[in-house]
Amino acid sequence: MAWQHIVPGITLLLLKLTGTSLFLVFIPQIFPRGNFSFIPEENYTELLTTPNLPEARATIATTVQIPQKPPTWERHRGSEFWFTETKEIWLHCRVDCMQWSSDLAIISDRNELEFIQNKTAMGSYFIGLTYTVAQNKWLWIDGTELKNNLFAMRPKAVDDECATLAAGELKPVSCHEEHHCICEKNPK
Repeated sequence: MAWQHIVPGITLLLLKLTGTSLFLVFIPQIFPRGNFSFIPEENYTELLTTPNLPEARATIATTVQIPQKPPTWERHRGSEFWFTETKEIWLHCRVDCMQWSSDLAIISDRNELEFIQNKTAMGSYFIGLTYTVAQNKWLWIDGTELKNNLFAMRPKAVDDECATLAAGELKPVSCHEEHHCICEKNPK
């Protein structure tokens, strides 16, 4: 075999080995661990402290992933309801509802309460009711006060500022826990 054919092959092999070695040595410095990802990040406004809850109610995530398939709405009297299959914190539930031109459910009468109780017997669902420390009372997201003729609210613990409906019972819970959501919209 002639040297003029072997030398270029060996030179090319040495160049490839050198390039690969340099790549392996310097890639960790170029992309430090944890700073390189192909997974898209979601930029949600975090609800860090409970005193910020009133301000956070109006905050919507800057990046929201809409569920893959449109929700299945259930019609009841003048409204439509969506009972989510996934669990979220209260603020994310509200954002999910708003993505579908709705908001967390406001239960206004006994008939609506019975309809929702029948649908929530097997889970715990966030509704549009929160405790306002400044006013020392439970308010619906539209600003109206909770009426005692519909619900008997269990005593509130220190960090319980949101409400769920579970097995037909209204319960105070932390807004940072994950529960299913009930969205409500009024079709036009």
